[in-house]
Amino acid sequence: MKKLYPVIGLSAIGMGLLTTLLVIGQGARPTAKLILWADVAVFQPPPHPENCIVKNRFKRGEPVGFRLYALDGGTNQPEPSAQIVVHITHGGKTYDVPALYRGVPQKNPDTGGDMPVRANQWTAKWKVPNDAPTGTVHYSATARDKYGRTAEWTPQGGEPSWVTIVQQ
Repeated sequence: MKKLYPVIGLSAIGMGLLTTLLVIGQGARPTAKLILWADVAVFQPPPHPENCIVKNRFKRGEPVGFRLYALDGGTNQPEPSAQIVVHITHGGKTYDVPALYRGVPQKNPDTGGDMPVRANQWTAKWKVPNDAPTGTVHYSATARDKYGRTAEWTPQGGEPSWVTIVQQ
């Protein structure tokens, strides 16, 4: 029986260490909110002189680019697990455009070429349809991270500052 006590003791210590390591490996679930913000720019292919210029007036056929950022509100650090979708409503149609996390290498959906890595940024592109009516575009974005936190972003400033489709 005396030989059994050390085995039981070592087993208990081993189980305690294993449990501690498993809990540490899981990390703490964040308690702060997920924060989402964005801006709008022209997404012409490089080396086009207007690529990445911030503007809100677009013509039919032009690419509207959404640059998005998801942050952990408790640490103010990016939350790379966030899945972001841009929601666009215009001309009686709704478009849901998934954003790409640019902190890792990605392929350009249009050309198949490599896209530059942009740390801590997500991007989505919507090409204004050729039959789009002129006027204001309503849009927003939503995000969800691996912890189940959600966030929503809508543009500020009212309709005069939102994306507007203009004549050619």
